[in-house]
Amino acid sequence: MNDKINVLVTVRLREEQLARLRAQFPRLDVHLHPAQAAGEISPDVWAEVEVLFTPDVLPDREVAPRLRWVQATSAGVDHILKHPLFEKRDVILTTASGIHAVTMAEYALAMVLAFAHRLPTMIARQAAHDWPKDRFQLFEPRPVRGATLGIVGYGSIGRETARLAQAFGMEVLATKRDAMRPEDRACYIEPGTGDPEGALVNRLYPPEALKSMLKECDYVVILLPRTPTTLGMFDAEAVAAMKPGAVLINLGRGGVVDEQAVLKALQAGALGGAAFDVFETEPLPPDSPLWNAPNLIISPHIGGNMPDYIGKALDVFVANLERYLRGHDLLNVVDWEHGY
Repeated sequence: MNDKINVLVTVRLREEQLARLRAQFPRLDVHLHPAQAAGEISPDVWAEVEVLFTPDVLPDREVAPRLRWVQATSAGVDHILKHPLFEKRDVILTTASGIHAVTMAEYALAMVLAFAHRLPTMIARQAAHDWPKDRFQLFEPRPVRGATLGIVGYGSIGRETARLAQAFGMEVLATKRDAMRPEDRACYIEPGTGDPEGALVNRLYPPEALKSMLKECDYVVILLPRTPTTLGMFDAEAVAAMKPGAVLINLGRGGVVDEQAVLKALQAGALGGAAFDVFETEPLPPDSPLWNAPNLIISPHIGGNMPDYIGKALDVFVANLERYLRGHDLLNVVDWEHGY
């Protein structure tokens, strides 16, 4: 009896990465076919595939009748959820959630420190060749120690952000879909990172209590996925609920935040600053008024960028392969109802 499990990989792996898979899992018959579209792969290959490791190269159901599990290389999967392959929801879909936690949490804290120590103002004065006479007042820092950080979406990135914020002596508040269950043991976590038990957050709020949390926060980091529920969730009322002078950092998805409301709040001086890595329209149009907004740091959706991205995603795949072969529940399984 042939008990080999056919695995198809549609991203480029280095020789040592491919060798790792084959050596660690002798039951696997690994086929490497880097591709941009399903049609680039032979129907004969698709017909035998049981496990697929891919960004978004997905076959039609009838082409891959044996396919049981798709491991995506991305954390966000809103772009593939409506693919016909998942129509019956009998194919498991898992994400690479967790691999961005370290780099994105560091980005979030970098933005907190940038505004705490007046970095945007420093850069503007440097560009103007200006050594201001009132420099001590102009650049007076707002120490992050003792400040309150609000995390909107307490997933893997939020948990690592909380860990770093605690080290800076910040109070950490967060929203979580199920605020009564602070722990998270069903997601991939890099060893030594994050907050799997939910012990590092001072208070958890349900999403319905978002505005109550915002009133307490000096800094707010948005880490929400884009789903029908979260779309437009951080609206003008949420912006208005923020503390005067607070800083808003959006690392989640475009469309979650009312960008015009944030723009108006920055122009009016109601917010102390903002940092956006994601936008409703990407690339951000050259004529967008956001480019010239005061105290707004813009980055082109690179918050999750890291060296050896595929290697990190492969770590999740390996962890899940071990579970799959033992018949255990997989990590990062997509909840079809909630869309992530």
